[in-house]
Amino acid sequence: MASTSTESSILYKDEEAQLDSSYKKGKRKHHTTADDDADQPDSKKEHQAAAIPNTAPPAEPSSFASFSEKSVRIMQQMGYKAGTGLGKAGQGRVDLIETSSQKGRSGLGMKLNELNTAADQWDGAVEVLQIPEVCAWLKNASAAADDPGITREQLDAWIKVGPRKLVISDEDKYCQPDILQQILASKSVFDNLGADDMRKARSKSNPFELIKSNIFINRAAVKMANMDSMFDFMLTKPVDRAGKPLVKENDLFYFADVCAGPGGFSEYVLWRNGWRAKGFGFTLKGPCDFRLDDFTAGSPETFDAYYGPKEDGNIFDPANIEGFSEYVMTQTETGVHLMMADGGFSVEGQENQQEILSKQLYLCQMIVALAIVRPEGHFVMKVFDLFTPFSVGLVYLAYRCFREISICKPNSSRPANSERYLVCKWKLPQTDLIQRHLEDVNRQMFNCGKKNIDTLELVSEEVLRADARFYEYICTSNNTIGTNQIRALLKIAAYCKNRELAETRQMEVKQKCLALWKLPDGIRKFANKGDPDQYVQKLYKDWKNLTKEVCQVEKKLQNAELKTHFQSAYDWCFVPIGNAESSGKNIRTILLGKGGKEVYRFDTKQCSWLPVTDVAIELPQGTIIYAEIVRELQGQGKSQIVINTLHIIDAMMLGGENIRRLPLRQRMARCHQFAKALSKPLKGMNADSSNGSAVTVQIRAKKLYSLFDIEHVFFKSLETYQLKTGPPRLGYRLRNVIDADRFYVPYGLLFLKEIKPDYLKSLSTKWNKHYYFHVKTKVSLYPEQFENAEAETMAIFEETFHSRLLWKWDIEYQVDPQVTEARSSDTVYRVDFKQYLETHYGQSFN
Repeated sequence: MASTSTESSILYKDEEAQLDSSYKKGKRKHHTTADDDADQPDSKKEHQAAAIPNTAPPAEPSSFASFSEKSVRIMQQMGYKAGTGLGKAGQGRVDLIETSSQKGRSGLGMKLNELNTAADQWDGAVEVLQIPEVCAWLKNASAAADDPGITREQLDAWIKVGPRKLVISDEDKYCQPDILQQILASKSVFDNLGADDMRKARSKSNPFELIKSNIFINRAAVKMANMDSMFDFMLTKPVDRAGKPLVKENDLFYFADVCAGPGGFSEYVLWRNGWRAKGFGFTLKGPCDFRLDDFTAGSPETFDAYYGPKEDGNIFDPANIEGFSEYVMTQTETGVHLMMADGGFSVEGQENQQEILSKQLYLCQMIVALAIVRPEGHFVMKVFDLFTPFSVGLVYLAYRCFREISICKPNSSRPANSERYLVCKWKLPQTDLIQRHLEDVNRQMFNCGKKNIDTLELVSEEVLRADARFYEYICTSNNTIGTNQIRALLKIAAYCKNRELAETRQMEVKQKCLALWKLPDGIRKFANKGDPDQYVQKLYKDWKNLTKEVCQVEKKLQNAELKTHFQSAYDWCFVPIGNAESSGKNIRTILLGKGGKEVYRFDTKQCSWLPVTDVAIELPQGTIIYAEIVRELQGQGKSQIVINTLHIIDAMMLGGENIRRLPLRQRMARCHQFAKALSKPLKGMNADSSNGSAVTVQIRAKKLYSLFDIEHVFFKSLETYQLKTGPPRLGYRLRNVIDADRFYVPYGLLFLKEIKPDYLKSLSTKWNKHYYFHVKTKVSLYPEQFENAEAETMAIFEETFHSRLLWKWDIEYQVDPQVTEARSSDTVYRVDFKQYLETHYGQSFN
């Protein structure tokens, strides 16, 4: 968060988020930020908070007449006698030399009277920690109508524009005047104090300091874990007003992380939800960009960083806001479940104006939230002081756009700073009008040539005061957080003055908080993954027993008498394949993902793992899939381009989740969800691109067809495409969300058996119900007659993989609906399937 201007080059994270290269070596950076926090007592808290009193009274300053035991012993050996001076004749100085009171970079011998005065005001006996924090929700009384209930005429009338105001000392309309003055005065105490002295005193005085960044990239991740716990984990496991999960079993959890590099918030969400969370990031490019490669807790493969059409990540630019919003909405249908905004920048030397300097940042983050958060979704935004009419008015509009809001100060946010978070729950469906109004305000601020003219108010004071519940809530929040901030600042002053003071509760507090926030008691570590053989053995202990199976290529379908292969058509499904042979870039094999681009393919000839180098595939750690690289085609004729894409056929492990025992259709449903989380729109593609190692390939999961669908559904869906070279061919169309639709030329069908080898699935014509026939015992049972029909009859991954059959299309007229040429006896044709299904199952193809 370093910037010299709030208008030109704002960095959206504070200094603690600026990680140096030592992180890549697994070293922990010594943070040098002005980030701190306090507790927030509130009698309206729904559940009881545990209070930890400060049992350690302030230590008395050491006396100048006292010597340490070691010093006394040494001086006695040198002949020293009490009451006399040092030296052979006792002629030296009798009194101790007074310890220097010089602090930091202040002049030698300078007395910091203001610091000493502040230190004397601190009373450790009154400090009580609330674990968990006390917080309160403010409910929107107008939310029943599903819209904010505000007209455009009202919004326009409330706006107040005037000369830019950079003074905050008189902004006491929404707090007690004395609290505002004490906050400003307490901050000013440290103006002449060195940064190192301030940092040491802050770390020693903060009861929550030992928690640090835990297993994550920075402390922001811990703050999100803290707030998630405060609100019953509604941020990562959102529920609707009836308490039912907003994210269904086969859906993804969508989130956005705005102005939040290097990405601590996102790392926490990804750690909590795994690959089932899909994130969209927007932040400034540069030193505070996302550092996805430095994530060690949450896997970043499902996170998609986007910087707007201007490619700079400047959220003030209306074009970037619109571009990011469109980008997210196109891929999520109805928006994200959660948006997090952690924007901030350096205000060194202007600490008391931090709120004023941050106003447009607040505004733009709010605009993005209203644009991309889905109805009933949540929004979390970091703010600083909330004293000015502009900030309070923006909070009021958020209050009217969501069903409930809460202004909270999590314990993980250091007590002495102005940081707090606005948490908005359950967005209303109809907030477009307020969104467009705020966009107009930002556009005017962004394009305003007169730097001395500014938007001072979004909502008039009369309106804010007229809503008594809102006005009381804001004032109470400001007074409570302000009071705690003053106490924390005075405490730091006391620790600066007396370096022997110590906060004895830090370890107890750390253990209590980690348990409450459901975080491990650990530190950030870079995993030692080992070689592929060791890695896969940890994932799946029986892998060695499967090695012989995966070394075998698919069995070829060559006998036109299909009954010998498909004893029951109900047992089989199929997927189209895009490769005639597995070679070069276009492989079809088992892939192992160890995280990021560290992906290996299983070589059937060598029966060993080889790194994938021809194409750049990105898979979360703990992934074992059966897949192929397909040459997808975009456009037709001379403008046609080739885009290599990964197609998942089946899977054993997805991001550490073992799915091998699920039925085939359920495994494929998980694969579709997995591919949707991983796949990202191509950026920077051109006609010459073949999507090689420079661009990470997109990922899809194959569509699974029933054998009965081969004619009516699959072949009917194929279309004729003009290729860049060669005659027109039948192509399989692939629809894309953002990119243009593509197709590929199928080179055959891969049949996958979903029923265990000892069973045949059949249909009872009498009861019109499916049953399972055991080929050895000759016993037929309906599903309800099994103890667990799914486990006893459905093939697991290994069984499906072992029985797979490949129908390879060697000649084009194999797929002709009416073959007239002479047919080879060892070649299977499309008409053979039609005859098989018509003869044995009475399926009509007219």
